[in-house]
Amino acid sequence: MPSAVHSFTTLLDHQEHQLRQTHVEGWIAQQNAAGFGIDQHMTDALNAYLDGRFDLLALLTELRRPYLN
Repeated sequence: MPSAVHSFTTLLDHQEHQLRQTHVEGWIAQQNAAGFGIDQHMTDALNAYLDGRFDLLALLTELRRPYLN
């Protein structure tokens, strides 16, 4: 039974990683299509999201942070 739980968790982790990768690729494509580049702050935030240090809400908040001040 524990191996089935571990397998299920691994599958969810893989699915989450795929979802995050799709979010990041889509966001970069939108930025490029709009004529904007990706600066170091954005790169750091996107990498933190891919690494699991940020959830989606934290990513969106961090990406907007420089423009809110």
